[in-house]
Amino acid sequence: MTTLIRLMREADIDAVRRVEAAAFGAWLKQAHGRAEDLPWRTRTHVLALREKDPGGCFVAEHDGRLVGLVFSRTWGSVGWFGTFAVLPGFQGQGIGKRLIAASLDYLRQEPGRVIGLETMPDSPYNLGLYLKQGFRLRPLTLRMSKTLSPCVQDDVELPRWSEADPETRRRWLADLRRATGQIRPGLDYSKEIAVTARHRLGDTLFLTRDGQAVGMSTVTLVSTREGQDEEGGAAHPMVLHPAHANEESLNALLAATETLGRACGKQTITLPVNGRHTGALEQILRSGYRVERGLVRMVLTGTDAGPCTDRHVNLSAWAG
Repeated sequence: MTTLIRLMREADIDAVRRVEAAAFGAWLKQAHGRAEDLPWRTRTHVLALREKDPGGCFVAEHDGRLVGLVFSRTWGSVGWFGTFAVLPGFQGQGIGKRLIAASLDYLRQEPGRVIGLETMPDSPYNLGLYLKQGFRLRPLTLRMSKTLSPCVQDDVELPRWSEADPETRRRWLADLRRATGQIRPGLDYSKEIAVTARHRLGDTLFLTRDGQAVGMSTVTLVSTREGQDEEGGAAHPMVLHPAHANEESLNALLAATETLGRACGKQTITLPVNGRHTGALEQILRSGYRVERGLVRMVLTGTDAGPCTDRHVNLSAWAG
């Protein structure tokens, strides 16, 4: 019986959740000795992931049973795949390579797009697989976290997407596309803002200067897995126009993100930091954040200019 690779459907969502939890749960037990089963991702979370790029999300079906999956994500001129999983009993049969190929075909539809991924550094099989597929190493993505103080006298608040009228929202999105276009031409975070709001996953804060939006922080305020505590929030993505990538502006975004988290009863805030953004990383460390874990960032050969560092503020994780 052959294995079919096809587009993910809404009717597949529960099977996708089951396969993802089984595959990653088995890896955690083997690599880290985790005893308990991994909770399923929430249905809302998986639906939101698929909605962002429905044409780039695929499943592997064997004899009517879903045995693998891959999500693709695009931010205009930037794209990646993840989450990616194959059930342990079906690994080593080429299913993973076929899922990756389907995702890459989708991501290559826009010429000039940077194509990447993130993976766990303690997963040598995946690292080898991706290297053989033409991906090359880049600076780590660091997951940073901070414990929020229960009370702060001078909370910093910024305008929110949820409180803005339609015309203001349209103007903010246009401003942000101009801002992110200065970081990389065609980079666009609009769908992250819209989908986060539509699925009630959190809210987006906007930093404005002279009436224009020059920065944003999309803050997730709900857990991604069932049964997990609701103590933490996450900022992803967080970005500043290069002309405003200074200590004052980044501090304002960080402080407002923490204020929102605190107001919603969160005890911690996490955010991903690409190691190439050295100035932002140093400031975030000074602001009381600590490194929680690292992810290997990889880029498909020929889709970027190679390893480098900069002082941009463009904080995001490529993995779903």
